[in-house]
Amino acid sequence: MTQVLALLISLTIEVPIILFALLTTQQILSYFDLCNSLIIAYAVTLLTHPLAWEINDILILYLEFPVRAILIESVVIIAEGVLYWVILNLDWRKGLFLSLIANTSSFLGGLVIDKLLTG
Repeated sequence: MTQVLALLISLTIEVPIILFALLTTQQILSYFDLCNSLIIAYAVTLLTHPLAWEINDILILYLEFPVRAILIESVVIIAEGVLYWVILNLDWRKGLFLSLIANTSSFLGGLVIDKLLTG
């Protein structure tokens, strides 16, 4: 899988999850909130995804896939959770939970898509 495809999968899965969660928890109350949340959701993924990809390229020589994936995804979940907490002014637990749900979904979705593409 290419980095661009992986990024598109992440954005396609994570951003709607973030927006849906914020809408259902009434964190989005106006059109401005919606636009702001959309921009933040894209920006956070655009920030962390290339870093995760580079870390994977470095660790691929030293760690097997499951260990590498858990380590990298854990770092991404924490980083994005902190960003959601601070930027969206959420409780830190909500920020981490939001990041956990979005990143777990995109990771699993990416595995399924990769399996479908590679047979």
